[in-house]
Amino acid sequence: MKSFIIILSLCLSHIMVAQTEIKGTIIDAESETPIREVLIYAYELNKSVVTDNNGSFNLSTNDKSEIRVEISADGYKTQIITLSPSSTDTIKLVKNFIELQEVIITGDSNKSREKVSVAIETVKKNDLFQSGKISLADNLSKLPGLSNASNGVGITKPVIRGLSNTNIVFLNNGIKSENFQFSSNHPFISDEFSAKKIEVIKGPVSLTYGSDAVGGVINVIKENPASTNTLEAKVNTQYHSNTEGLVTNFDIKASGEKWFGGASFTNKNHKDYEDGNGDQVINTRFKDLNLSSNIGYRSALGNFAIYFDYNAPTYGLTNQKSTTLITNNDRSMDFWYVDLDNKLLASKNKLFLGEGILDLNMSYQQNIRKGISDTSSAYSDMVFASMDLSTISYSSKYSLRKDTSKYTFGFNGAYIENDADDYYGNNNPMPNTKINDLGFFVVDEIDLSDALTLNAGLRYDIRTMKSYPFESAGLDKYEIDNDYSSLSGSVGSTYKINNHLFKLNIASGFRSPNISELTQNGIHQARFERGDIDLKAQRNYQLDLNYHYHIDKLVFDISPFYNSVNDFIYIVQTDGDAPLGDGKIWQYVQNDALLYGGEIALDYHPNNWLGLHSNYTYTRGELKDGGNLTQIPQNRYVAEVKLQQNKIGVLEEPYFVLNFSSFQSQKNLGQSETYSPSYELFNINFGSEINMGKQSFDWYVSVNNLFDKVYIDHLSSLKQLDLNNIGRNIVFGLHIPIKVNLKPVD
Repeated sequence: MKSFIIILSLCLSHIMVAQTEIKGTIIDAESETPIREVLIYAYELNKSVVTDNNGSFNLSTNDKSEIRVEISADGYKTQIITLSPSSTDTIKLVKNFIELQEVIITGDSNKSREKVSVAIETVKKNDLFQSGKISLADNLSKLPGLSNASNGVGITKPVIRGLSNTNIVFLNNGIKSENFQFSSNHPFISDEFSAKKIEVIKGPVSLTYGSDAVGGVINVIKENPASTNTLEAKVNTQYHSNTEGLVTNFDIKASGEKWFGGASFTNKNHKDYEDGNGDQVINTRFKDLNLSSNIGYRSALGNFAIYFDYNAPTYGLTNQKSTTLITNNDRSMDFWYVDLDNKLLASKNKLFLGEGILDLNMSYQQNIRKGISDTSSAYSDMVFASMDLSTISYSSKYSLRKDTSKYTFGFNGAYIENDADDYYGNNNPMPNTKINDLGFFVVDEIDLSDALTLNAGLRYDIRTMKSYPFESAGLDKYEIDNDYSSLSGSVGSTYKINNHLFKLNIASGFRSPNISELTQNGIHQARFERGDIDLKAQRNYQLDLNYHYHIDKLVFDISPFYNSVNDFIYIVQTDGDAPLGDGKIWQYVQNDALLYGGEIALDYHPNNWLGLHSNYTYTRGELKDGGNLTQIPQNRYVAEVKLQQNKIGVLEEPYFVLNFSSFQSQKNLGQSETYSPSYELFNINFGSEINMGKQSFDWYVSVNNLFDKVYIDHLSSLKQLDLNNIGRNIVFGLHIPIKVNLKPVD
């Protein structure tokens, strides 16, 4: 026994190393005065501290080697630098007039924007609240190159450069979601208010994110743990005048030297919205309950965390039947709605192995979806669809920095099972299905000089899909036993000379048909849809260019793209009469397609209280043998004026924003589409911070569609019912942050 204890102690001595301190001071580069409350976040350690009144910080670590940290403070440019325990550094921060995210997260690692060869847009958490937008997709749609396909105000989906659904990947805390792809009635399910920020990668990035990322990636990035030895809490609340909507969000998190954890609660509740004429748009009401939590531990071996998310949204469905059945305008769900239940349990771990880092992640998702037509009915046909989608996903990657290179290689995959419950004798649109995904990748990033960075990578994916049709009250579903495999690749570079940054990226990706496109044979979205079991996988080739000019008070950015897609999958209306219901058969087909366009943006701050922002988005989608793709967004011009002061009376950081968006008419129509006229929208936002003793709070007011414009967006699925988009919506919001220092317990 004594020998065992001696051996165990010797083994643990390699792990239980003494803590070392990394010390430093952060000052203003111009005045050389210390800056307080600067956040220093060590990404590999998943740990952060803030500077004191003297601008000083101490960051304890079990590793004596150098670590990379992200340094950020309001009003200053964010930096990624390397710190060493052997020296005390004085770090100078430069004031930042331009509101630009200098640091982004790609492939689950922090990078300077200048080192990433693809186009990336970012929305911070504060912007999600202060914009007054009702949904995540609506918030993202203000970004250049992004749009919003909607079915009311609750069921919304982002569109990246004309692509959506299975053509983009949605990540919740780095975990690929499998719950939104199959139609406009399947929205993203995520609590954006529990996130630190949202990043959107425009273009094919299948290397580390997997197949389906041919159009881009939306990454909901969770909050960092609280600063060491602190407890932090936030209370957020909103009232929406148009929908009488109530939104409540509460976050709490705490962190010691080793243990950390937190929880978030968000509840949304909206009535039907009114259009610019003051008319109620029937059954656009929705409710959304979200709970998320995490707990983690840091050690010399690495850091380990477990996350759990629960989402329970309920969305009304606006169709010809619901508009005749519903006569009230309350919050009840009685006719035609989808009842969703979504759970995500994830384990995310980083191990320090030698000079590199090994990421090991695993998750389980369950998405239960029921479509209900009439809760007052005693008959089983009140449930018109019922599915239970379960996903086990896993990933592993090893990253190693060596001299001027960073090598990353690994694999990720998933086992997906869809249980299409036929207990109610309903006409489920999809059969029981089992899917296996597995992909291997390698990526190399080389800094040839301080100015020039090259990156390249390869990925090989294997996907097997098998369906198990059941006897249906409608028509029998199709049986498939399909295999898809493909090689993807990407080559890119960034080059910076003085204030000029040039980016080039050439990539090829693929996505297989989804189960809906292969096996559907029945009523879906109030029409008869039919799949094709012989559909081939899509293959795309995309060229992305970017020129970025950045000086202290001005940023100019232009990002053209050219995306050629072989065997593009889409749905068309045929001449055949539907065997069930009314109308014609809608058939999934594929043809070669071409998407091209780009974005131009200009930000100018003539001084520290005035900001002028503008951008233009242009997107075209064509079939190579003639004709236009459907669901291509209207081209859009956005101009914004922002006024901000440090202090006016008792108001800290007061601001006023006037936003103007001009949507051009859509004349390039796909099959069964109708012309969409141009329209213009004005939005205003204003607010400030107020300090009352040691407690502060932020208040804000947002007015979207200021002049109550009557319009129908081209991507609204309610357009076929001749129903307008939402009218004026005034949002009153309050944000209360709370921070308490804790005694060290680790």
